[in-house]
Amino acid sequence: MKRIHCYFLFVAALLLSSCAAGGDKAVNSTEQPAEPASVVKELNVNSPDCDQYVKLATNMGDITIKLYRETPGHRKNFINLVMNGFYDGQLFYRVKKDLFIQTGDYTSKTKPDAADLGVTDVEFTVPSEINASKRYHKRGAVAAASFNKGDYSSGAHFYIVTGKPADDNELKLSERKVNEELVTKKFHELQAPYRQQIHRLNNAAKHDARKKEELSKLVSKLMSEARAAVKGHEFKYSAKQRKEYLGTGGLPHLDAHYTVFGEVVEGMDIVEAISTVDATSKGRPRHHVKINKVTILDGYGK
Repeated sequence: MKRIHCYFLFVAALLLSSCAAGGDKAVNSTEQPAEPASVVKELNVNSPDCDQYVKLATNMGDITIKLYRETPGHRKNFINLVMNGFYDGQLFYRVKKDLFIQTGDYTSKTKPDAADLGVTDVEFTVPSEINASKRYHKRGAVAAASFNKGDYSSGAHFYIVTGKPADDNELKLSERKVNEELVTKKFHELQAPYRQQIHRLNNAAKHDARKKEELSKLVSKLMSEARAAVKGHEFKYSAKQRKEYLGTGGLPHLDAHYTVFGEVVEGMDIVEAISTVDATSKGRPRHHVKINKVTILDGYGK
């Protein structure tokens, strides 16, 4: 990978602007940076195929995170950011009791009191690695902020779930959302060979009722095939997942759209403490909660 430059890309409503509603889309603008860009170098060239561990030393205490082997794209990217010192000096810019704490805006190092803190991101993204049957938003889960409902993840923003116990209705709703997403993804796969035809019909349909009907039939056919492909393979929470969500807590409504790539293994009390600091209605801590240093823990957990 080439050297990647981080520009001040201002985005509208980065993930979790309303976590209880499942998060909003983030839209990149073309506005150019007003000051020199930070640089993220490609340092993690020999990423091991295993779980990796990092320690976030904050001004409120230490948090140890396990990064999952099964999400190699997000794990390698996170370790690369740590090797660059990217998170050192950053703030948790958004905290919500019983929901999450969030960080990743590198401008918080130099503009800690900026009104728009939290809307700046690096220019690169990470392909999603969503698998709700294995990696889900339990209490302590570490997940990536997302654009366009999980098509790809933010290159830098992440959040740690606190979450209160869910109920059966929340789990049923989440299962339905995951299954709808499975159908949507299958539909997009089936569309691929027809992409040019659909584009042509879509343009012609504006002026030709017959082309509009033809397009409608094709779309309906592909959607029916997508539903048929998913039928019998629907997602359903396991007994273990249900026990964790109903007993310990989490945010199941986010499982369909955001990649969980790790979990807190030590320092969950620190995460909880951060989530309950005095904050504005938008979740901005009134007193800075700072990540002093992030360290890779070689050999931890072995």
